[in-house]
Amino acid sequence: MLATVDDVTARLGRPLTAEEALRVPALLADVTGLVEDHCGRDFTRHQDQVLSLHSKGGTVLPVPGRRTTYLTVSAVHQDGQQLDGWQLAGTRLLRDTEWPPGPVEVTASWGYIEIPAALRAVACSEIIRWLALSPGIESERVGEVEVRFSGGGVSLSSATRSALRRYRRAGLASIPLEREPSIISRWEANAPRY
Repeated sequence: MLATVDDVTARLGRPLTAEEALRVPALLADVTGLVEDHCGRDFTRHQDQVLSLHSKGGTVLPVPGRRTTYLTVSAVHQDGQQLDGWQLAGTRLLRDTEWPPGPVEVTASWGYIEIPAALRAVACSEIIRWLALSPGIESERVGEVEVRFSGGGVSLSSATRSALRRYRRAGLASIPLEREPSIISRWEANAPRY
């Protein structure tokens, strides 16, 4: 989890009500999942987990980007046999000889040992915002009374998405797409003008 119930209570500045005390643990799980999905990486520490990676041969075996924050690898096995002669280079496992094709079990640890204060603050801020809103309401405004209803569920605010920009994994930004001109529009563009 990116924060604890005590972290939320301290930032709220008052004890949680009975209803809030029931909701906050679930909201902590929600905000952690939403932040990790938005950023494309796991922030909480996973210790000595077995990852099943698929080797297509070659000397490079990439580790999925979500699991690369402070990645360490302690063992590599295939079909129950320990594989030697590998080294971790950033987010890839390299070998001088080719990786055997098929599933490779990698024992690895990744994620922050201690959650950065900025992530903890963002998580608490989102939970306090969610607690302040009535269910189904996305935002409220007092001046000229505006209430915006959501389709249900919780989501990250634009301020939070902006604050998380530096934690996003490279390559997760959207890419602009252009439609290839049709044959007719290409012909029209190149047609002689009389």
